[in-house]
Amino acid sequence: MAKLAAQPLYQQVRKEVLVAIKGGEWQADDSLPSENDLARRFGVSQGTVRKALDALVTEDVLYRRQGVGTFVAGVRDDVLCARFVPLAESGGSNATVEFISCVRIHAGEVFADMLGLRRGATLWQVRRMLRVGGDAVGVEEMLLPESFSPEMETRRIRELKGNLRELIWRSHGARLVDDPVRYRAVPAAITEARLLHVELNEPLLQISRLSRDYEGQPQLWSVAWLKTDRLSYEPQT
Repeated sequence: MAKLAAQPLYQQVRKEVLVAIKGGEWQADDSLPSENDLARRFGVSQGTVRKALDALVTEDVLYRRQGVGTFVAGVRDDVLCARFVPLAESGGSNATVEFISCVRIHAGEVFADMLGLRRGATLWQVRRMLRVGGDAVGVEEMLLPESFSPEMETRRIRELKGNLRELIWRSHGARLVDDPVRYRAVPAAITEARLLHVELNEPLLQISRLSRDYEGQPQLWSVAWLKTDRLSYEPQT
């Protein structure tokens, strides 16, 4: 590993590990080599490797299993991790995703302020449908500043089931940190009513969250509207 004097050694090791993960050497849930093996590979001390891995665990790139080892963390897609459970029953099912669209839109005042942009800035708007047993149970919309990812391939988004967090990770090597999730009951607007086959103003559960990069800059807004008249929504913790 070529050493750059201006950068702490553990940060150089951190970047080398990230490059290996992004290059496909280690996939989600793969175990990394031991700290001693990585120390020999990068020509550094075991303590330097541990510090680099600690940083990646803090960033949710890696996770540890006590007494087992260090593993690559996948990029979580919360709506696909959640369970949709019939009322008064247990068990339930995970949703499947149907990609709807990816288009450019211009930020109005609310979203411009939320994402720290000028009014009229260009955003990517991605929409996807959530289904359980073939029935539409929810619609999710995500907004990402075009400046963060100027080129978006619809084919690639389809492959990732609309998971923009995964796309951001694979394309930019960046993980996002979520603000607290917000839940509230809202009346179905025209778009949600049409897509979910419900009456206009019928109550829906709205789940929204703002996600930031590690510098604290807002980067992704996501909001989902769910039908909960027959199914309860149980987020995975």
